[in-house]
Amino acid sequence: MSDKKVTIRDVAHAAGVSIATVSRYINQNFSSMSEETKLRIEEVILTLNYHPNKMAQGLKGQSRTLAVVVVNMSYPFCVSVIRSISEALNAAGYSLLVCETGDDPKRELTLLHSLVAHGVDGIILQTNGQNLKVLQDLAQKMPIVLVDRHFEIAGVKNVITNNEESSYLLTDALCTEGYECIYFISETLNGLSTRTERLAGYQRACEERSLDPHVCWVDRSDPATFEAVMEQLRQHPRQQPFAVYTSNGLLMMELYPMLTGLALQVPQEMGIATFDEPDWVKLTQPRMTCIRQPTHEIGQLAATTVLERLRGDIKAHLQPAVQTIPSVLVFSPSTQRTNEKRYDAQR
Repeated sequence: MSDKKVTIRDVAHAAGVSIATVSRYINQNFSSMSEETKLRIEEVILTLNYHPNKMAQGLKGQSRTLAVVVVNMSYPFCVSVIRSISEALNAAGYSLLVCETGDDPKRELTLLHSLVAHGVDGIILQTNGQNLKVLQDLAQKMPIVLVDRHFEIAGVKNVITNNEESSYLLTDALCTEGYECIYFISETLNGLSTRTERLAGYQRACEERSLDPHVCWVDRSDPATFEAVMEQLRQHPRQQPFAVYTSNGLLMMELYPMLTGLALQVPQEMGIATFDEPDWVKLTQPRMTCIRQPTHEIGQLAATTVLERLRGDIKAHLQPAVQTIPSVLVFSPSTQRTNEKRYDAQR
């Protein structure tokens, strides 16, 4: 080839495929693509020295578009963080792409490749931690900020909340209210800091209060695991008050209709609490105790960090950095068996 810039059309012609097929290859969309076609396109790209996007050519900050990648866009935490990020970026004249992984590491990897190919200037990510090497490489080329889940990656800032301390304070408050047993409902940890820290806070409070921990594992894709929890609650002695504490709002959304079917007095016989403060807790009777996460502050700080990096205010090779914004314990009638003082996670 001459000095003329190589285009995607050139690659398609040399590989004997359509432009759409080359585009699918660049975006890591290999469905219905044979291994032979993949290898042929890869060889042509290397031979022609084709660079599919301006990020690959080292031109940073030209698209004025950032991306946010979350696990579940229906999750109230994610919605609130995305809204906050959007507000900050809009004020700075940037557009926002929003993507969802479904907590699938392969889907996350595909999205990362696609976003880089589309030339985004930076990525804010709620990761499952299975693509850390890729993120570390990307962090040398563009701003990467992790939210919610904490992983140490050189050059990447983590914006998180105080999961363990908040979980500890909630559990301790339930003990003060006279609950002799507290059931902690969680998904399997899978190496995720949020789940691990919330469990640790619960266990620490139980140990200090000399209570036996009761941890129940559930799978949101398997209704039988929720039914197993309910059967355990049905077997609980009626004369012993107990509390149910779910590690996130999605679990409580699944469990709450079942809990109301137990015909137990709330909060006298059964207390109900959750990490997160989804909008629907305002409709529960009595209103539910919860941990209010600082979603607005998390989104604002994540966006500001990316914008600072793009302006050159933060060097690309930062050591792992963590900024923790405290959550707030909203202690409500669903767990208030006494008339003692209210609790505040920032005390």
